Amino acid sequence: MTMLPIITTVVLEYADVPESSITRDTDPLRDLNLTSYDLMGIIGRLESELGVSVPEREIRHLVTLGDLDDYIKAHVGA
Repeated sequence: MTMLPIITTVVLEYADVPESSITRDTDPLRDLNLTSYDLMGIIGRLESELGVSVPEREIRHLVTLGDLDDYIKAHVGA
């Protein structure tokens, strides 16, 4: 089960881009020109909505939205 539709919905609140431009390979900092502050906000929302915790030390390893999707899938309900 992919979390990408949920991630995309949250990302679209921060990025003014067409939904079709967001894929698993999207790097939110490079491709969407978001800031690290925006990324923290996105992750915070996902933590609240999905009941998952993403430690700050792990965030630097989550380069693409696919990485974030995989992390959330592996840790949701854990």
